[in-house]
Amino acid sequence: MTSGHEKSMRTATLVIGLTFTLGLLNYLDRVVISYAIGPIQNDFGIDNADFGLAMSLFAAGALAVNGISGVLLDRYGARRIWTLGLILWSIAMFLLGWIHYWWLFLAFRVVLGIGEGVNFPAMNRAIADWVPRGKMTRATSFALLGVPVALLIGGPLFSLLIERFGWRETFMALGIAGFALALTWLLLYREPPKTQTPAAPTLAEYGVVLRNPTLLATAWSFFGFGAILFFGVTWIPGYFEHEFDLKLTTIGWFTTMPWAFSIVGMMLIGTLSDRLFSARGDIRRARIHPTWILQLLAAASFVPLASVTSSNWAVFWLTLGIGLSMSANGLYYSICTDLFSKSAGAATGVIVTFFSASGVLTPFLIGWLTDATASFDIAFLMLSGIVGSGALGLLMFARPKSPSAATRNIRVS
Repeated sequence: MTSGHEKSMRTATLVIGLTFTLGLLNYLDRVVISYAIGPIQNDFGIDNADFGLAMSLFAAGALAVNGISGVLLDRYGARRIWTLGLILWSIAMFLLGWIHYWWLFLAFRVVLGIGEGVNFPAMNRAIADWVPRGKMTRATSFALLGVPVALLIGGPLFSLLIERFGWRETFMALGIAGFALALTWLLLYREPPKTQTPAAPTLAEYGVVLRNPTLLATAWSFFGFGAILFFGVTWIPGYFEHEFDLKLTTIGWFTTMPWAFSIVGMMLIGTLSDRLFSARGDIRRARIHPTWILQLLAAASFVPLASVTSSNWAVFWLTLGIGLSMSANGLYYSICTDLFSKSAGAATGVIVTFFSASGVLTPFLIGWLTDATASFDIAFLMLSGIVGSGALGLLMFARPKSPSAATRNIRVS
């Protein structure tokens, strides 16, 4: 006879696997457009600034729902809300491959963002509901690996599919895959008993979250993290096409390297951070210091990109910059949980809102700068400045209170 503990562990494993898979699809849907820049521009007759606007409108849709989705998830659960998000973004993904009017394409980019904006709050809600506290950071880190894995396989996969079948057919195939995954999620995921879920935070507790200087410094650093990630998702293929006149299939293989580095880095840094935290329960030592150091090194890695003339050196510096920045991904979520265990959803909503705001601004600014200067040089320096300011902000302002005795006794399983 199966014990309650064994059943709970199996459920937690299932939830972690499902959240990873949903995150993987989420970012496959996001990255595919960056490998269709040329064909989309040719079909619609648009320039880089117009394409950047399409990327920004997606992030605007996500930004619009980041906050409210957390409230809806707390009230109605991840099963229903994530299913609705999946269906909405799958419909939008399919129609983006079908429509032939630019203004309508832009409208459905917003709809796609609204659907996908549910993803990370829902991930946190599901993991918090089913995964034991001592394993939550590792579980979150594993679920977040869907992001670099999607970007790792997206390059060669979408380069091949778009060249062989066309960008429209590739978009519609992803939409169909989304519907299949929505059905899978609906059939396999169940909400936990009401007795296992904590009461929703009060308005006063939300106010404390919004005024916390450590969280706000973390949010601004997450904005810089988002700037690098959105550049990687949207502009790397266009960069290599524009600066080095490379073929799409070659670009696809080049772009695997930053994400392979990211996967290794996320796993290593996540393990190191948990060990540091389990030893003393010191948020600044275990979470803040690794984050600002990694982001400052990432900012420095983008500076040489403003002057490289070799595609091989460009790959090297991009791999280093993106990989170092992505290695800190799981730490941002851990900071939210460590600061506000009861209000972790609200705290996460704050930093994800900054992340989405970065997605609104960064793609459009890069498109505008490349059109204005006929080069990516100024864009790279802009990215370096944003990320570096976030790193320094963490160093100066992220000073959480000393951990309590109870926190110091935490041990990561």
